[in-house]
Amino acid sequence: MRASRSINAYAFLAFPLTILFVFTLLPTIAGLGLSVFQWGGGGGASFVGLANFRALAADEKFPPALWNTLVFVLATVPLTTVAAFLLAVLVHARWFVGKTAIRTLFFLPTVVSIVAIGFVWRWLLDSDAGPVTALARGIGWSHPPNWLQDGSWPMVAIIAVSVWRGVGFCLVLYLAALGQISESLYEAAEIDGASRGGILRHITWPQVAPMTVFLLVTGVIGALQVFDIVYVMTGQTGETNTTNVLNLYLYRQFTYGQYGYAAAIAVVIFALTLIATLGQLRFLRAKGGAA
Repeated sequence: MRASRSINAYAFLAFPLTILFVFTLLPTIAGLGLSVFQWGGGGGASFVGLANFRALAADEKFPPALWNTLVFVLATVPLTTVAAFLLAVLVHARWFVGKTAIRTLFFLPTVVSIVAIGFVWRWLLDSDAGPVTALARGIGWSHPPNWLQDGSWPMVAIIAVSVWRGVGFCLVLYLAALGQISESLYEAAEIDGASRGGILRHITWPQVAPMTVFLLVTGVIGALQVFDIVYVMTGQTGETNTTNVLNLYLYRQFTYGQYGYAAAIAVVIFALTLIATLGQLRFLRAKGGAA
């Protein structure tokens, strides 16, 4: 009986594991291997060893792309997580009315195509006829900047849109986590005379810590791979050091036929993702163990 159950389990897992192997593991291994070759898509590939990585280290466009990616990660992930937590606490409060409507309203951007969102915000932030520019002029800002081209404004706009889009997803998960907290903990804290801030800090926040870990880890992984929102909002106008991120840089090298070089950039992204994930898990595990 036990043997037949094991066979059924393996048969059930065979299809998803095959899909994972063919469409995830194999391309990853192929990309890692391609990074040590020079290949333009036609003919044979030439083995160049670490030449692609040396060229990447000397490329003046690489440091801004790396910096912009790290800035995006460090700005969007904490902002999204903290904002979602505070909103979830507010919506979860006993006195709050319209919980379903608010939850749905915040979650809607999550299910809308990121490309559609990017085009809408590109129109909203248009320097000539965009509503945001018109609003800025209406409140007395005579010469508002070009939100998607001037200075650091493009990255600020991309970060703001990304946080706005991601808050709803985190909010729903936090609400699910808050629903699992025993009311007896709050009642005991109120009897002891704890303030609302104290309850939030010493009861609510620790109780949702597993969800916070999940959101931070997955958020960093997703943010390191940012591409679509940057490309749609600003990337099509050309390469600029203010908005170039690693995945956009990779995409442009791919379109130039520099497949080995693009694979080297992909290896850097993979390494950053692995280091960030393992680092977060180790830090959070050590902190939890110390607590």
